[in-house]
Amino acid sequence: MIIYLSMIDNQVDRDKFEFIYDNYRYTMLYAARGELRDEYLAEDAVQEAFMAIVKNISCISIEDCNKLRRLVVIITKNKAVDIIRKREKGRKKNNLEGEEEIEKTEIIPIDDILDTEEEPAEEVLNKIMSVHGMNRLTEIIKNFDDLYRIPLELSLLYGYNHKEISGILGISENLVRTRIFRGKQQLKQIIMKEME
Repeated sequence: MIIYLSMIDNQVDRDKFEFIYDNYRYTMLYAARGELRDEYLAEDAVQEAFMAIVKNISCISIEDCNKLRRLVVIITKNKAVDIIRKREKGRKKNNLEGEEEIEKTEIIPIDDILDTEEEPAEEVLNKIMSVHGMNRLTEIIKNFDDLYRIPLELSLLYGYNHKEISGILGISENLVRTRIFRGKQQLKQIIMKEME
């Protein structure tokens, strides 16, 4: 813990980190074990999660313990999934015996993201918030694939901006925007079906 604390500049943020470390390290380890099924890899995932928390400690609130617990579990599970991906990538490289592996990245034109012909997703979300409330929103989002669920939760339920989510998840800001946009589109479709 001393190494993490040395990376934090002010005392308020150090106190926040100590609170998180003391109260949630075992919860984080349990979440990582559930994903990885390996004690040593789980410890690595927790260490990486703590590094992400240190980098974003100034924007993390410890007021609501339930939200904080969900946040640290999300961060930890995401880091565990990153470890799984790295291991899978290593296995694929070994299996290809020298062949190059090309990753495909889907690029979405900005015009598709800024589509103005349909009702903006923000307006639909405002309707959801007023008509169905936060409980319904949480209920809908929890059924989404992690790819869209995690960024949506961090944005809509925790109030993080794209840059902060990018830092927490360790992905580019553009990828965060795309996933949130697609998640909002899914959300919009579900709500529109319910309103029919």
